[in-house]
Formats: sequence, structure tokens, C-alpha cells
Amino acid sequence: MNKAVFVSRDKDQFLELEKMLNLKNICVEWTGTGKETLSLLSNTAEPVDLVVLAEDLPDTGPRDLVSAVTTHRAFTHCVVAGTMNHKDFHDHYEGYGVLMQIPPHPTPEDAAALERHLDKLDELS
Repeated sequence: MNKAVFVSRDKDQFLELEKMLNLKNICVEWTGTGKETLSLLSNTAEPVDLVVLAEDLPDTGPRDLVSAVTTHRAFTHCVVAGTMNHKDFHDHYEGYGVLMQIPPHPTPEDAAALERHLDKLDELS
């Protein structure tokens, strides 16, 4: 894994995730809207391995952006920050290939949980 994109208007929202990814030498870029994210993906030659989305984007819903991201780059893993209960989250995102849901403001423990998921994916590749 080499590159991640965080989609949020709040640069502090994913601070703990950014720290963890930086320790793994993963480049992190930030966008604030779905449109900016899709533009970045379209204009970046290197693969984007991970997109982490806030649930309150100004121009699109997270599920619509996940769909657009994975249509554009099928092997990009998506993580959604939100507060849905497990069943509702599963029902809402089933079939979209979302790796996991994280809290809106992830803690170091949430970053460690994401790191474990990413490590498992690296083992499979």
C-alpha cells in the first residue's frame, strides 16, 4: 500500500489514521469534496489504495462516492466514517466493497483496527 486519500472538510478528523499511515510510509492526500476526490483519482497515475470518507460531505453522500471511486478504480479500498449501527451499515453498503466503518473521529484504537485490516490485505496480495 502506497497512497491514501482522506475526504473530509475537517483536517483533524482523521489525524490518528494519518499518523498510523505515515508510520507505514503511506502517502496521504486530503480532499474536501467528492468532486475533488474524483478529480484527484482521475489525474493521478499511481494507484490510490485507500479512500477514507467522512459521512457529511458537502456535495455527495458517502455511498455515492464509494460507488464512483470503486467504479473508477476497482481495487481501491474504502472506509466510511459514520455512526450507523452494524446491521444498518452492512445493509446500506452491501455490495459496495467497503472495508469497514470507523467512528467520525477515530481514536488510536480505531487506527490500530484499520491497520490490522490493512495488514491482512497486504498478506493476501
